Amino acid sequence: MSRPDDYEAAATKAGLGKRLAVHRRYRPVPLAMQAWLGGAALAIGMAVGVGVGTWWPLAVAVVVAIAAGIAYGRLVPVQGLQAVLVYEEGLLLAGEAGPGRIVHWDDVRATEYVPESYRDERLGAGQTRTTRTYERGTIWVPGAPIDLQHVRRMARLFEEIDDRIIPAIQVDLEEALHTEGSVQFDKGGLVVTPAGLVHNPRYGEGGEFPWSQVRSVKAPSHGELEIKVTNGPPIRLRLMNARAVVEFIEELRSAAGSGQS
Repeated sequence: MSRPDDYEAAATKAGLGKRLAVHRRYRPVPLAMQAWLGGAALAIGMAVGVGVGTWWPLAVAVVVAIAAGIAYGRLVPVQGLQAVLVYEEGLLLAGEAGPGRIVHWDDVRATEYVPESYRDERLGAGQTRTTRTYERGTIWVPGAPIDLQHVRRMARLFEEIDDRIIPAIQVDLEEALHTEGSVQFDKGGLVVTPAGLVHNPRYGEGGEFPWSQVRSVKAPSHGELEIKVTNGPPIRLRLMNARAVVEFIEELRSAAGSGQS
Protein backbone atom coordinates (compact mmCIF):
# COMPACT_ATOMS: atom_id res chain seq x y z
CA MET A 1 0.00 0.00 0.00
CA SER A 2 1.45 3.39 -1.00
CA ARG A 3 1.04 7.01 0.08
CA PRO A 4 -0.40 6.47 3.58
CA ASP A 5 -0.51 10.24 4.10
CA ASP A 6 -2.92 10.55 1.17
CA TYR A 7 -5.21 7.96 2.72
CA GLU A 8 -5.23 9.73 6.08
CA ALA A 9 -5.90 13.08 4.42
CA ALA A 10 -8.85 11.64 2.48
CA ALA A 11 -10.22 10.00 5.64
CA THR A 12 -9.93 13.25 7.58
CA LYS A 13 -11.65 15.21 4.82
CA ALA A 14 -14.51 12.66 4.78
CA GLY A 15 -14.88 12.85 8.57
CA LEU A 16 -14.07 9.20 9.18
CA GLY A 17 -12.36 9.87 12.51
CA LYS A 18 -9.69 7.66 14.04
CA ARG A 19 -8.31 4.70 12.12
CA LEU A 20 -9.04 1.41 13.90
CA ALA A 21 -7.67 -1.35 11.66
CA VAL A 22 -6.04 -2.12 8.30
CA HIS A 23 -6.95 -5.25 6.31
CA ARG A 24 -4.47 -5.65 3.46
CA ARG A 25 -5.07 -7.66 0.33
CA TYR A 26 -2.73 -10.52 -0.57
CA ARG A 27 -1.78 -12.71 -3.47
CA PRO A 28 -3.25 -16.20 -2.96
CA VAL A 29 -0.90 -19.18 -3.15
CA PRO A 30 -2.74 -21.75 -5.31
CA LEU A 31 -2.84 -25.37 -4.19
CA ALA A 32 -0.89 -26.35 -7.32
CA MET A 33 1.91 -23.95 -6.37
CA GLN A 34 1.92 -25.26 -2.81
CA ALA A 35 2.21 -28.83 -4.12
CA TRP A 36 4.98 -27.84 -6.53
CA LEU A 37 6.98 -26.05 -3.82
CA GLY A 38 6.55 -28.97 -1.44
CA GLY A 39 7.53 -31.56 -4.05
CA ALA A 40 10.54 -29.57 -5.21
CA ALA A 41 11.71 -29.06 -1.61
CA LEU A 42 11.44 -32.77 -0.85
CA ALA A 43 13.25 -33.78 -4.04
CA ILE A 44 16.09 -31.30 -3.62
CA GLY A 45 16.42 -31.93 0.10
CA MET A 46 16.52 -35.71 -0.30
CA ALA A 47 19.01 -35.53 -3.16
CA VAL A 48 21.38 -33.28 -1.24
CA GLY A 49 20.85 -35.30 1.95
CA VAL A 50 21.82 -38.53 0.21
CA GLY A 51 24.88 -36.84 -1.27
CA VAL A 52 26.22 -35.51 2.04
CA GLY A 53 24.95 -38.38 4.13
CA THR A 54 22.83 -36.38 6.58
CA TRP A 55 19.19 -35.27 6.97
CA TRP A 56 19.58 -31.53 7.59
CA PRO A 57 19.42 -30.44 3.89
CA LEU A 58 15.89 -31.87 3.72
CA ALA A 59 14.81 -29.78 6.71
CA VAL A 60 16.40 -26.66 5.23
CA ALA A 61 14.68 -27.22 1.87
CA VAL A 62 11.28 -27.60 3.53
CA VAL A 63 11.78 -24.43 5.57
CA VAL A 64 12.84 -22.51 2.45
CA ALA A 65 9.75 -23.74 0.56
CA ILE A 66 7.44 -22.66 3.39
CA ALA A 67 9.16 -19.26 3.57
CA ALA A 68 8.82 -18.80 -0.19
CA GLY A 69 5.09 -19.53 -0.04
CA ILE A 70 4.59 -17.09 2.84
CA ALA A 71 6.64 -14.40 1.09
CA TYR A 72 4.59 -14.75 -2.10
CA GLY A 73 1.36 -14.53 -0.14
CA ARG A 74 2.49 -11.32 1.55
CA LEU A 75 2.89 -9.53 -1.78
CA VAL A 76 0.03 -7.13 -2.41
CA PRO A 77 -1.61 -7.18 -5.86
CA VAL A 78 0.03 -4.97 -8.45
CA GLN A 79 -3.31 -3.45 -9.48
CA GLY A 80 -6.69 -2.76 -7.90
CA LEU A 81 -7.57 -2.72 -4.25
CA GLN A 82 -4.61 -2.71 -1.86
CA ALA A 83 -6.29 -2.59 1.55
CA VAL A 84 -9.51 -1.90 3.45
CA LEU A 85 -9.01 0.69 6.20
CA VAL A 86 -11.51 0.69 9.05
CA TYR A 87 -12.28 4.00 10.80
CA GLU A 88 -14.64 5.06 13.53
CA GLU A 89 -17.15 6.40 11.01
CA GLY A 90 -16.68 4.15 8.01
CA LEU A 91 -14.35 2.47 5.53
CA LEU A 92 -11.74 3.64 3.05
CA LEU A 93 -10.83 1.37 0.15
CA ALA A 94 -7.21 2.07 -0.71
CA GLY A 95 -6.02 1.45 -4.27
CA GLU A 96 -2.60 1.51 -5.89
CA ALA A 97 -3.46 4.90 -7.40
CA GLY A 98 -4.38 6.44 -4.04
CA PRO A 99 -7.51 6.76 -1.88
CA GLY A 100 -10.46 5.03 -3.46
CA ARG A 101 -14.03 4.60 -2.37
CA ILE A 102 -15.18 5.93 1.01
CA VAL A 103 -18.15 4.29 2.73
CA HIS A 104 -19.86 5.70 5.82
CA TRP A 105 -21.58 3.31 8.19
CA ASP A 106 -24.97 4.85 7.42
CA ASP A 107 -24.55 3.75 3.79
CA VAL A 108 -24.07 0.05 4.63
CA ARG A 109 -27.34 -1.88 4.31
CA ALA A 110 -26.09 -5.42 4.87
CA THR A 111 -23.06 -7.69 4.66
CA GLU A 112 -22.54 -11.18 3.32
CA TYR A 113 -19.53 -13.34 4.19
CA VAL A 114 -18.71 -16.81 2.85
CA PRO A 115 -15.79 -18.65 4.51
CA GLU A 116 -13.11 -20.58 2.69
CA SER A 117 -14.01 -24.14 1.70
CA TYR A 118 -12.46 -27.20 0.08
CA ARG A 119 -14.07 -29.86 -2.11
CA ASP A 120 -12.56 -33.19 -3.11
CA GLU A 121 -13.40 -34.43 -6.61
CA ARG A 122 -12.83 -38.05 -7.58
CA LEU A 123 -10.94 -38.44 -10.85
CA GLY A 124 -10.92 -42.24 -10.98
CA ALA A 125 -8.14 -44.77 -10.49
CA GLY A 126 -8.00 -43.83 -6.81
CA GLN A 127 -7.08 -40.22 -7.57
CA THR A 128 -8.76 -37.10 -6.21
CA ARG A 129 -8.45 -33.41 -6.91
CA THR A 130 -9.00 -30.82 -4.21
CA THR A 131 -10.67 -27.57 -5.22
CA ARG A 132 -10.24 -24.57 -2.99
CA THR A 133 -12.83 -21.80 -2.84
CA TYR A 134 -11.42 -18.68 -1.24
CA GLU A 135 -13.39 -16.76 1.33
CA ARG A 136 -15.30 -13.81 -0.06
CA GLY A 137 -17.49 -11.04 1.21
CA THR A 138 -19.96 -8.45 -0.06
CA ILE A 139 -20.81 -5.09 1.46
CA TRP A 140 -24.26 -3.98 0.30
CA VAL A 141 -24.43 -0.23 -0.24
CA PRO A 142 -26.58 1.98 -2.48
CA GLY A 143 -25.55 1.47 -6.08
CA ALA A 144 -23.04 -1.25 -6.85
CA PRO A 145 -22.17 -3.61 -3.96
CA ILE A 146 -18.55 -3.95 -2.89
CA ASP A 147 -17.18 -7.46 -3.48
CA LEU A 148 -14.03 -8.44 -1.58
CA GLN A 149 -11.70 -11.39 -1.92
CA HIS A 150 -8.14 -12.17 -0.83
CA VAL A 151 -8.30 -9.77 2.10
CA ARG A 152 -6.43 -10.62 5.30
CA ARG A 153 -8.56 -11.38 8.37
CA MET A 154 -11.70 -10.97 6.29
CA ALA A 155 -13.94 -12.67 8.85
CA ARG A 156 -12.79 -10.16 11.45
CA LEU A 157 -13.36 -7.30 8.99
CA PHE A 158 -17.01 -8.30 8.53
CA GLU A 159 -17.45 -8.65 12.28
CA GLU A 160 -16.15 -5.09 12.66
CA ILE A 161 -18.60 -3.85 10.03
CA ASP A 162 -21.53 -5.68 11.61
CA ASP A 163 -20.66 -4.28 15.04
CA ARG A 164 -21.06 -0.79 13.56
CA ILE A 165 -24.26 -1.28 11.54
CA ILE A 166 -26.29 -3.55 13.86
CA PRO A 167 -27.58 -0.75 16.15
CA ALA A 168 -29.04 1.19 13.21
CA ILE A 169 -30.60 -1.97 11.74
CA GLN A 170 -32.23 -2.75 15.07
CA VAL A 171 -33.76 0.71 15.19
CA ASP A 172 -35.20 0.20 11.69
CA LEU A 173 -36.66 -3.19 12.68
CA GLU A 174 -38.21 -1.77 15.83
CA GLU A 175 -39.76 1.10 13.87
CA ALA A 176 -41.14 -1.35 11.28
CA LEU A 177 -42.66 -3.50 14.02
CA HIS A 178 -44.26 -0.45 15.64
CA THR A 179 -45.62 0.87 12.32
CA GLU A 180 -46.66 -2.35 10.55
CA GLY A 181 -47.37 -4.56 13.54
CA SER A 182 -45.00 -7.27 12.26
CA VAL A 183 -41.67 -7.73 10.47
CA GLN A 184 -41.15 -10.28 7.70
CA PHE A 185 -37.93 -12.09 6.84
CA ASP A 186 -37.05 -14.48 4.03
CA LYS A 187 -39.99 -13.26 1.89
CA GLY A 188 -42.48 -14.02 4.62
CA GLY A 189 -40.91 -17.33 5.62
CA LEU A 190 -40.53 -15.92 9.11
CA VAL A 191 -42.81 -13.27 10.60
CA VAL A 192 -41.99 -11.59 13.91
CA THR A 193 -44.87 -10.07 15.90
CA PRO A 194 -45.05 -8.62 19.41
CA ALA A 195 -46.61 -11.92 20.54
CA GLY A 196 -44.10 -14.32 18.96
CA LEU A 197 -43.05 -15.93 15.69
CA VAL A 198 -44.90 -17.31 12.68
CA HIS A 199 -42.99 -19.81 10.55
CA ASN A 200 -44.17 -20.23 6.95
CA PRO A 201 -41.65 -22.56 5.27
CA ARG A 202 -41.77 -23.17 1.51
CA TYR A 203 -41.91 -26.90 2.20
CA GLY A 204 -43.13 -28.80 5.23
CA GLU A 205 -45.16 -27.62 8.15
CA GLY A 206 -44.70 -24.37 9.99
CA GLY A 207 -46.60 -22.93 12.87
CA GLU A 208 -47.13 -20.10 15.30
CA PHE A 209 -44.86 -19.91 18.34
CA PRO A 210 -45.54 -17.50 21.20
CA TRP A 211 -42.45 -16.24 22.99
CA SER A 212 -42.94 -18.80 25.76
CA GLN A 213 -42.26 -21.55 23.18
CA VAL A 214 -39.11 -19.96 21.72
CA ARG A 215 -36.18 -21.65 23.45
CA SER A 216 -33.18 -19.95 21.80
CA VAL A 217 -32.21 -17.69 18.93
CA LYS A 218 -28.69 -17.53 17.52
CA ALA A 219 -26.59 -16.94 14.43
CA PRO A 220 -24.31 -20.02 14.25
CA SER A 221 -22.40 -18.48 11.33
CA HIS A 222 -22.48 -15.34 9.23
CA GLY A 223 -25.79 -15.09 7.38
CA GLU A 224 -27.49 -17.98 9.20
CA LEU A 225 -30.34 -17.77 11.69
CA GLU A 226 -31.32 -20.69 13.93
CA ILE A 227 -34.34 -20.64 16.21
CA LYS A 228 -35.16 -23.54 18.53
CA VAL A 229 -38.78 -23.90 19.57
CA THR A 230 -40.73 -26.19 21.86
CA ASN A 231 -42.39 -29.20 20.19
CA GLY A 232 -40.94 -28.55 16.78
CA PRO A 233 -37.79 -28.83 14.66
CA PRO A 234 -35.33 -25.90 14.65
CA ILE A 235 -36.13 -23.05 12.27
CA ARG A 236 -33.10 -22.37 10.06
CA LEU A 237 -32.87 -19.54 7.55
CA ARG A 238 -30.20 -18.00 5.33
CA LEU A 239 -30.54 -14.36 6.22
CA MET A 240 -28.53 -11.20 5.77
CA ASN A 241 -27.89 -9.25 8.96
CA ALA A 242 -28.62 -12.39 10.97
CA ARG A 243 -26.83 -11.05 14.06
CA ALA A 244 -29.04 -7.94 14.06
CA VAL A 245 -32.15 -10.11 13.73
CA VAL A 246 -31.00 -12.25 16.67
CA GLU A 247 -30.64 -9.21 18.91
CA PHE A 248 -33.97 -7.81 17.71
CA ILE A 249 -35.80 -11.06 18.51
CA GLU A 250 -34.01 -11.51 21.83
CA GLU A 251 -35.10 -8.05 22.97
CA LEU A 252 -38.73 -8.94 22.18
CA ARG A 253 -38.40 -12.27 24.03
CA SER A 254 -36.88 -10.54 27.02
CA ALA A 255 -39.61 -7.91 27.08
CA ALA A 256 -42.31 -10.60 26.83
CA GLY A 257 -40.72 -12.58 29.64
CA SER A 258 -40.56 -9.51 31.88
CA GLY A 259 -44.22 -8.78 31.19
CA GLN A 260 -45.24 -12.31 32.15
CA SER A 261 -43.34 -12.36 35.42
